[in-house]
Amino acid sequence: MRRWCAVALWMGLIFALSSIPFLTIPGGPTINFVMRKLAHFGAYAVLTGLLWWALRVHMQSSLQAGLLAVLIAALYACSDEWHQTWIAGRYGTFRDVGIDTLGIIGSYALVQWAHMAGQQAYQARQCPRCQGERLYRSRRRGVVEWSLRAISLYPFRCDVCDYRFLRFTRHSRALYRASGRP
Repeated sequence: MRRWCAVALWMGLIFALSSIPFLTIPGGPTINFVMRKLAHFGAYAVLTGLLWWALRVHMQSSLQAGLLAVLIAALYACSDEWHQTWIAGRYGTFRDVGIDTLGIIGSYALVQWAHMAGQQAYQARQCPRCQGERLYRSRRRGVVEWSLRAISLYPFRCDVCDYRFLRFTRHSRALYRASGRP
């Protein structure tokens, strides 16, 4: 419920800001133009992220939730520009819809990238043999393993099946601490 409240509040904020006639930002016409377009980009990027956050609870796939969030945000961008045509001193343009769409696509790409990175990080915490999650960094054996740390290749051991393996990682200390081992 709170996820949808955040979406509704953000949509309401976009609607309220669109209702202000003669909205200008001090600093000259160029700065005013750039800041308004960045506001368009950012507002719809945040809206897409909030929509994805709310929709992924109700959908099986993160991809489906993301695509539906993009569709809803794009339709809201079109309706917002249409709404601006009814406000004195404001006008709706296809250019603004295009800038909104760039924000929507940028947010979608960022959300999908972060989601995939999170899944890969989760898979990196699993044993390749038994898929157990109780891993800890093992002691290095020999000169070869000591030299492999130069390319971030560290030895790990599974606490479930006692399998020892090497894994590339940049966050090996965090993984070591997350395993609960001293």
